[in-house]
Formats: sequence, C-alpha cells, structure tokens
Amino acid sequence: MEDAQNSESMKNMMDSIDKKRVMLPEFQRDFVWEMGKTYDLFDSLVRDIFVGSIIYGIPSFEVTVREIDNRPRKMSGKKRKSLELFSYSKGEVGTKVDVEHFRLILDGQQRITSLYRAIKGTDEVWCIIKNEDELLDLIENKEFKEMALEEVLREFSGQQDSNRLSLKISDIYFIMESDLFEDEIRQKFYNDLLFVKGKGEEEKRIYFRRYLIFAKKLQDLFKAEKLISYYLLNMSSEKFALFFERSNSKGIQLNFIDILCAKLYAGFNLRKKVEEFEQFNGDKYKLDRETIVRTISYIVSHGKNVDKSYILATLNYEDFNNYWDELCELYKKALNFLYDNLYIISQSWMPYFNMIIPITIFLRNLPSKDFSQMTEKQRTFLNFWYWSSVFSQRYGGGTNEVIVNDCTVLELIAMEKKVTDKSYFTKLRAQIEVEDIYSLSKNSSIYKGILNLINFTSGGLKDWNNSMRITFNSKLEDHHVFPREFLKEQLGDDSDELMDCVANKVLIPKILNIKIGKKGPSTYLKEISLKNALLRESLNSHLLPEDLIEGAFDDFFEVFVEDRAKEMVRIVKETVVDKRDLIINSYYEQVKKKSISFSVFAFYRNKKVEATFNSDSQEILYKGAKYSVSGSVNKAKQDLSGKESTSTNGWKFWRYINDDNQERYIDELR
Repeated sequence: MEDAQNSESMKNMMDSIDKKRVMLPEFQRDFVWEMGKTYDLFDSLVRDIFVGSIIYGIPSFEVTVREIDNRPRKMSGKKRKSLELFSYSKGEVGTKVDVEHFRLILDGQQRITSLYRAIKGTDEVWCIIKNEDELLDLIENKEFKEMALEEVLREFSGQQDSNRLSLKISDIYFIMESDLFEDEIRQKFYNDLLFVKGKGEEEKRIYFRRYLIFAKKLQDLFKAEKLISYYLLNMSSEKFALFFERSNSKGIQLNFIDILCAKLYAGFNLRKKVEEFEQFNGDKYKLDRETIVRTISYIVSHGKNVDKSYILATLNYEDFNNYWDELCELYKKALNFLYDNLYIISQSWMPYFNMIIPITIFLRNLPSKDFSQMTEKQRTFLNFWYWSSVFSQRYGGGTNEVIVNDCTVLELIAMEKKVTDKSYFTKLRAQIEVEDIYSLSKNSSIYKGILNLINFTSGGLKDWNNSMRITFNSKLEDHHVFPREFLKEQLGDDSDELMDCVANKVLIPKILNIKIGKKGPSTYLKEISLKNALLRESLNSHLLPEDLIEGAFDDFFEVFVEDRAKEMVRIVKETVVDKRDLIINSYYEQVKKKSISFSVFAFYRNKKVEATFNSDSQEILYKGAKYSVSGSVNKAKQDLSGKESTSTNGWKFWRYINDDNQERYIDELR
C-alpha cells in the first residue's frame, strides 16, 4: 500500500477517466448496475453517507486495459459497439505511471462507472428538489441559498418531475465545465423543464434563481475533494491475481431489517418469526422479510409511507403483533395466485419482488380476503397492471413512491372503483423493440419478465423430459438453446454478442441443463424426444420452433435468434401495449367537479388553514376576501408566518375530501 486512505473529487475522477489515466483491467466484469443503484449512490453522496472506498492499483507489468463503459443501455442494432482495448508493454506502463499517474480500478468499478455515465449524460439522472410545502419547519426558516442540498433533496430519479424543480446531473456538470452565462443556461437548459412550462414570468424568474442556487450546490458536490475516498496499491502481477481471488469472498451484510430486528425485540422477535415461517413453509415459499415489513408500513401509515426512514422511526412491536401473521398468510396466497395463474415460474425468477406488496394490499381489500371473490373486470386490470409494470420497469428506481401509488390504485380496483388520475396510465406505458431483446442482461427485470411472459402466454412451461408443467420453485436455469461451446466451435467469436441474449434462453430444470452440455440443438433434442413423444408440445410452450428437432436451425443461429426475438416482442405487444387504450377507457373516470363552492384546507408549519374554493370561478374565499388560487396561498402563509411568502403552486397547496373520503389536491379539479 503506497498510502493510507486518500480522497479526490468527482471532477478529478472524471478528468482522469477522460484522459485515460484511470482504466479497467480487461478481465474486469461488465458494468451491471441498474439505475436504482445509481440514484442511491448520488443520494448517499449528497447526504455524506460513506459509500465505500475505491481501490486503485499501480501496475508494474504489461497489461491490456479497457475504457469505462459509456455505451447507451439500449442498442440501436443487433450488435453493441465493443469497448476499446489498449495494450501496454511493461516499459509503457512504467512511463504512464511515472508521467500520467496511471491507475487501474481494482474495486469500485460499478460506482465509478455509475457516476461517470450520469455526469456525462449516458444515463439520465435528475436531482428532484422539494417544493416549499414539503420542507421541514426548520428549513422553511432559511433562505433557499442557505439550505444544504441534503435538506431540499426529494430524490434522484431517471426522469424530471413535472411538479417539482428538477436538475439533470449531466446538464449541471456541462454548465460547470463550459462556464456559461445565465442567459445561455436559461435558454439551453432551464426553459425546457416541464416544471416551468406554463408558468408566469415572475414565477419563472423566482424558480430560475433557485435553479442557479442548486446548480451551484451540485457543482460544489462535484468539486468536493474529500468526497471520494480511495486506496492506492502498488501491485505485482502475483498480488494482482491474489487480490481478485480473495476479494470475491463476501462477509455478512447487514441491512435496515437487521436494525429493525433489534428495535422490535422487546415485544416482537422478528428474527424468530422469520425462522418459524421458514421452518413451516420453507419447502414451498421463500420469505422476503422486506416485503412483509413494507406492507405493514403501508397499512400503519394509512397508505402514505413504505420507506426505510419511516419504518425505522415509526413502526413498533405492536404494529408487527397486529399484522405480521395476517400478512404472512396473504403473502402465501399472493404467491400461489401468481404461480397458479402463470405470472411467475418461481420466486427466484420474479422480475420485481416488491410487486408482491400492491398485490397483497389488493387481496386484503377483496371480500373475505380471497382471490376467488375477484371479479373478471378486476382480474383484467390486475393482469394489465402486472405486465405493464414489468415492461415499463416501474420498480427499477424510486420504488417507494411507486409502491404507494400502486397500492392506492389497486385498493380502488379491489373496492370496484375507478382510477381518477389519468397520468397514472402514462406510468404504465411499456415499449420494447426487437433490438432491445439482444441487449438485455441476465440481471435485467425485462430479461426475467420475458421468460415469465412466455410461461403466461403459452399456458405454462412444460418440462422437456415428460411434458408436465414445471412445478413452483423448481431449480431452474436459463439454458442456452444453442449452447455456448457449440456456438464457439461453429462460429468462433462471431457469436459472442448474441449467444447470451434472452432470445437464446429457456428456463429448464438445472439437472437437464447439465446433461445437455455442449451438444447442438438437434442432437440433444432428438435424444430427449426418444423419452418424450410430446416434446414438440413442450417446445411450443417455451416459444421454440418444432423444427429445432430436425436441425433446421443448426447452421442458422442468427436467423433463429432474430425470429424468436420478434416473437417475444409480439407477445409483449399483444399482452400489454395493445390493451392500453381499452384499459384506460374501462378503468379511468374523470373526477367530477364539485358544485360551485366547497371547503378546502391545507397545513403549513404544522398549522391547519381553511378556506372555500369556487370551482366555477376558480377562486379561493379566504377570511372573507376572494383571491386567485396562487394569491390565496401567499396570503395564508403570510398570516401564519408573518413573512412575505415566495411563489407557491396553490393547486398543490389546497386540499379537499372527495366522495371516497380521500384527501386530494384541488389540482385534480382544474
């Protein structure tokens, strides 16, 4: 080790990557992080939460390296652009180390790549700022320029928020590097924000000032020298190899559920309850502790919170005594429903496990808490919601808000009511093209979703040995239809880009996968057909052509992959995309405007303020005087705080109680 712990800024790291002073050994694994982890990483950096140290190595030997993965996540064609490789002799490495401070990334590749992709704009990452009515009392007493970024941050997301000021990470970094004038910033970045569309010039001026304030705070984050900690190691080739062998071992990792166990122990032994569940149900069900805990949180918070901070701060042992056993039973019912109705093949192959939470809440609101009491209309909506959520990747980031939103909607459907927020259906928009099929990684939720959807549309995947339906929680592996070794012998390296894509995969029992080995499709299928006369039927259930048995595709691997990819896109389109308009027409109901005048209310600084809203004139009657919606908010805040208030969206300030006894913003009545 050359030094103990050092630190550097994100800007220094970006400059080093751009100048190829920091690179990856060629044998390092690919970048695999999904967007949710990137959002968490930025959130941790803003909140000054330690994200672990980067480990760099100073090589003293010849080495081949590659650049940081800055390729788009979606491919425009069948083959993805290869990452550029650079080979250096021992002498060249020595010169680069001495002159350029050349380093290799040994540990922390996912974090570094994630930061680089967001800052350079390959991945869209937005910093969403809280509105005034979401800020804590302590913060509201400050000027915006005095607030820390942590205090005003709502979340990091993959898209801007039309209801909140949003700053794109790559835009802010570009502004910093380009030294733009304010007019250029306004024209190039600010004016196109969804949040400022339709706002008056005065509001635009106020929010542009805030945009500049928070842009400066993000730039300070980029330049903070103490933010990224790292170790720099001098390594011989032998030590290099040992490092990677030994760094693969994993210790015990604690998460917030383990902390919760300690908190609840006096009145509820969560760890013991989990053990009891596994003892009595472990042969059939795998318990996901976090799913049950978040479901309890949704119920206790009256449908408002499922996030970790609320759970750790608010939930107590009485809540778990009240709901744990009930929800464990509903959890099992939900899994049985998903399997029996072909939504999942096994728990380990579920695209998103958090989707169990809205399904459990839906079940809890059905008569007798039983799926047998579900109407056909409810089943149709549940079907659309499930597959749309998978293929729109709703659960990939910002999951807490998604869970709450989906639970609320499925509660309405369970009570045979309609959805009154049309924008909800926009969030369920699923799009997938043939080119996307080629690029899906094994860890992708859509990769898993495709294999589950084949199970759903075919009426259940059948075992190749006996044509029986594959049983729940079987030990399944995603088998290469054309085995890797077979393709390498036949096509060499030309097959690398496609051999692992989902179009060349099927889910079959692990034992069968091992027996197949590296045989060609027609060879191993003919052997299996001697034991199973109905093998063709089994192949059809996996969306595979019967001609594979005769060897029709043995010499045409790319044709096979292209044909199957088209079939995969077809079933997504028929199951999800084509149903969307019909679902909206059947399950959306426009909110009826309340007649003339009705009571509205709001909370500001823990004080309740009341007024009357006239839906015809769209005016607020407050303390005997009439105001515009925005004007009424400024007056109410001034009365409560004694200070002149900055501009606030009144439509997102005043609330009313609708016919379902739910709180809603008057924005719905606009």
